[in-house]
Amino acid sequence: MNAAWVEVRGAGPVGLALALFLVRRGIDSRRIALEPAVAAWSHTLPAHLASRVLAVSEGTCQLLERVATLPAAGTIRQVEVSMLGHAGRTRIKADDVRTTALGRVMRYGDLLDALRGAARGLDWAQTESATQTPGSPSAQASLLVHAEGDTGDDADARTFDQAALLGEVCAAQAPLALHDVAFERFTDYGPLALLPLPQPAHWSLVWCDQVQASQSRQLADRSSIEQALQARIGPRLGPLRLEGPLACVTLSRRTRRTGHQPGEVWIGNAAQSLHPVAGQGLNLGMRDAFELADALALADRRDLPMDRSVQGWHAARRADRAGTIRLTDLMARSFTWPLARPVQSGLLAALDVSSTLRRPLAQRLMFGHRR
Repeated sequence: MNAAWVEVRGAGPVGLALALFLVRRGIDSRRIALEPAVAAWSHTLPAHLASRVLAVSEGTCQLLERVATLPAAGTIRQVEVSMLGHAGRTRIKADDVRTTALGRVMRYGDLLDALRGAARGLDWAQTESATQTPGSPSAQASLLVHAEGDTGDDADARTFDQAALLGEVCAAQAPLALHDVAFERFTDYGPLALLPLPQPAHWSLVWCDQVQASQSRQLADRSSIEQALQARIGPRLGPLRLEGPLACVTLSRRTRRTGHQPGEVWIGNAAQSLHPVAGQGLNLGMRDAFELADALALADRRDLPMDRSVQGWHAARRADRAGTIRLTDLMARSFTWPLARPVQSGLLAALDVSSTLRRPLAQRLMFGHRR
């Protein structure tokens, strides 16, 4: 049995990306254990999970392309932010940050398949999961990395009195120039987002509203939902038609109180789960993984104590994590404040006419906090 130096618990995108980032940084894959192991991976995911839509920033795509071939995706070259009932809007463009795209929209199952494909070609260490105590590192691992996607009981939670209605929208008459545009429209009770999918004239719908309203809307007939959606989006995309099933998810933000302890560390959604506004959850988790891989590889190369390196990584990640959490919390809450709407409308209009003002926001959403 190969000795495991690091054990990664959780074989989702963030956990697999961490393992692949470590290999890219020169760590022998036979020193890294994956739990569940490759042999235990199911070839099929539940349909609702496989079809789940991810907004992946261009910064995250650049990280992932170092270790895997990314799947087909919708391309976001422009994000249009507006407020229902107010004239102000801003358009954040790829040109603002001198890139060809701001991000891509891909399905969870497709991204997971791409990362699994890259991982299957490597020889990983084995765990003793059959005999070890659940939740503890294997006897051979120096560090257990939690990437299971759940913050557990040791978490501070914030509720938003919002639920997200999730689905897909076809706008067959939408102008071609809008097929690579993502729309974020703030309503009285939460944001409504349309993200361009790989299929032409199709967008993923994330419609946040009060919990009871979202739950009732999920059960309503399709024509009434489409009419309500059309009233909030307007005529620019042409007639909107819902396709496929609708899901309703209650929204909250959870952050672990303990991000690391001797021999263990938490990353991605195991450390923090965010409100979906601006689509920052996966991107923040991928930055956790990439920078942790850098810190661990440096510790290995210089023979530094593992726990000290993890402490340094955790301190270095604080600004990006805290800033992203504050930003998404603020966006989820503040646009529902009636007295603030005139100011916010004016700010959106000011951003729209000044690329100098837009650029820092675009860079933050694409790459996170940069030291």
